[in-house]
Amino acid sequence: MARPLRVAVVGAGMSGVFLGYHLKKAGYDFTLYEKRSAVGGTWDANTYPGLHVDVLTRNYEFPFARGHHWTKHYAPGKEVRFYLQDFAQQQQLIPHIRFNTEVTSAEWHDDGGWTVTLHDGSQAEFDVVVAATGFLRVPRVPDPPGKDDFTGRQFHSSQWDHTIDLKDKSIRYAVVGTGSSGVQIVSALGRMGLDVTHFIRSPQWMQVKPNPTYKWWEKAVLRVPPLAKRYDQKMAERRIKTDGNETWRLVPGPDRDEMNRRFAKMLEDEIPDPVLRAKFTPSEPPGVKRIAKTPDYYRVVQQPNVHPVFSGVQQMAPNGIVDDQGHLHEVDVIVWATGFDAHAYMKPMKVTGAGGLTLDEAWRDGVEAFRAIGVPRFPNFFLLCGPFAPINSLTIPTTLAHEVGYLMRLFAVIAQTGNAYAPTQEATRRFLDEVEAALPNTTFAAGDNWYSQRVGTPIIWPFTKAKHEQQYKTLSLSDFDAYPVSVRDGASAHDQVMPVHPRRGS
Repeated sequence: MARPLRVAVVGAGMSGVFLGYHLKKAGYDFTLYEKRSAVGGTWDANTYPGLHVDVLTRNYEFPFARGHHWTKHYAPGKEVRFYLQDFAQQQQLIPHIRFNTEVTSAEWHDDGGWTVTLHDGSQAEFDVVVAATGFLRVPRVPDPPGKDDFTGRQFHSSQWDHTIDLKDKSIRYAVVGTGSSGVQIVSALGRMGLDVTHFIRSPQWMQVKPNPTYKWWEKAVLRVPPLAKRYDQKMAERRIKTDGNETWRLVPGPDRDEMNRRFAKMLEDEIPDPVLRAKFTPSEPPGVKRIAKTPDYYRVVQQPNVHPVFSGVQQMAPNGIVDDQGHLHEVDVIVWATGFDAHAYMKPMKVTGAGGLTLDEAWRDGVEAFRAIGVPRFPNFFLLCGPFAPINSLTIPTTLAHEVGYLMRLFAVIAQTGNAYAPTQEATRRFLDEVEAALPNTTFAAGDNWYSQRVGTPIIWPFTKAKHEQQYKTLSLSDFDAYPVSVRDGASAHDQVMPVHPRRGS
């Protein structure tokens, strides 16, 4: 190509700035579109009390950008937000980011290239579009009868109302939801001595893990690469002892049996009262849903100022919530910690691929993707942490390291050949068949969870970290259809919509 590859990245959260760093190093012409006013994605949106990352902070850093400002082994959310914003500043990515700019559509032209349309109606042309929109982005908020009649304040956990005075102990809170957000919020408010009612329709397994402050000597060790490497190895060994090996969720056997016993014993140790413990015991085995990490939830929820209600929300009243048994719980503030639509992906952005096929049409019979990074008949359209990414088992930086390394090799091919590429239907089907065959042995298939979709294969990665890395080791163009692009640097256009199939092994 006579000019650098032009890449549009939708989203400036962790995935977007990770990719932006590599695009900048490669010398590509790229723009990151971010609908919010700052870098950070979900870490900029979520600011609720008690927010912290639920994997070890060291494993949540970019491997090429180690941080040393962390205060906790599981970092508070504001520190993760600072880390990402500081990273973007230090790597000079800010000039490439258009803030307060939402992408409403991306359309492939069958003579080559993408037109990206923005919320103000303006448009821009790109060779490649990458959706780095994240999977915890679109809030899920219930709509029970009488919701609009409630006279207090109510909001989703990702839209925390900071005008509320957390020092005012006369305010009564209700938290609805038992995922990580709900657990963290209840723990934080309860520790403050505030009156909290936690609505628990379905109790979930939690792992009790302390969150110690980094000691001075740890910070010193982590600044010396050889010592830091040994420290990380020790932490990994310790994590296996506490969390079990990575295969207990993937295949039945003694490791899974041991983890089942371990979680049951943990609950017994934390809640001595057998009646209360029975109420907190989930109906499904550990590992079906994402396991929340907490240092103190079970202890906090037994305090007199915290009231667990083992029921859903039947309806709302002007002064509170009516549970499934018809009991009214009077509250002043309702926090909907009800999670996100994990299958929204880049919605409401409309994506149109080859031959006018929309992504909604392509996924009408179930979400499909090749190795979480591409979709057949969508040339030069790629995803980060897309469908079937290991969001259930690997850290985001680890996932991105594998995915982005693969995509950067593919981008080099695109720049060299002038073609556009989309995964073949055959390669995508082989991948999905492999996933589907592995699922029945996993804990994810033993009950309902947010990995499931209404039709098609449940959207989950049912394999190991090593297998995830291995699938991206080799770029085989036989897995892709090549679409010749006729519009390059002012070249004339001609009608060409059918892909060219490359030779096997190319």
